[in-house]
Amino acid sequence: MAHKTAETTITVLLVDDQRFVGAALGQLLAGEPDIVLHCCREAADAVAQANAVHPSLILQDLLLPDVDGLTMLGRFRDNPATALTPVVVLSASDDAKTRAKAMAAGAVDYLVKLPTRAALVDCIRRHAGVPVITPAAMPTRAADETLGLGVLDELKEGGNTLPAFALFLIDQYVEEAATQVEMLKDARARHDAGALTATAHILKGSSATMGAKRLAALCADMERRSAAGSDDVITPDMMADVDLEFVRVRAALAIERLSVAS
Repeated sequence: MAHKTAETTITVLLVDDQRFVGAALGQLLAGEPDIVLHCCREAADAVAQANAVHPSLILQDLLLPDVDGLTMLGRFRDNPATALTPVVVLSASDDAKTRAKAMAAGAVDYLVKLPTRAALVDCIRRHAGVPVITPAAMPTRAADETLGLGVLDELKEGGNTLPAFALFLIDQYVEEAATQVEMLKDARARHDAGALTATAHILKGSSATMGAKRLAALCADMERRSAAGSDDVITPDMMADVDLEFVRVRAALAIERLSVAS
């Protein structure tokens, strides 16, 4: 990586509890030697980390497990060191009302996960005051019944190809999702409602981003039920549904992987 000086470096702080999102954005920005990405997965640490790294721009999720995203945005606005730092909301939802609330709360822009490389770099450079550089093209994918509209569909627009990134997304998601499904089973066996809620939230988000809408919906229901205060409402049938749907999603992504790699 090229040496970065204080005059040329754009420091971006990502606040998102999904490790998957941080890894994906890191790949998207890997070809931008002047953009440095820092990731914060705990909302409670976000302001302190921002004070430490002095970001040129903050990318922030709205669905954080410990604090409402709009509240987090307000904390950045109230913090003297980040009061004028551009905050771009990065959300899985493209709901107009949510977008309007975020902008009213002080966000300078709103991106839907996962943005294309072009959209991401353009947004960062525009709000950081740096001239936009035309990015490389993005990968394609074929449609699949199990996978609805998600990031791979978005990357298909324009007929562009960049197989390495698509393969990275698929592999990263499958690896992390497999671990999270096992964590859900373990949390239920240990009667740990808190772990169930947190893990279901993370798997819900990454699944929605990848277009695995049914798996995301199952996780959302599990998150809602376990957040009510008891793991007993998570029945064996619910757990089996999540397990089976992940098997379907993994199989569909395996087909997509072959399509992208060929």
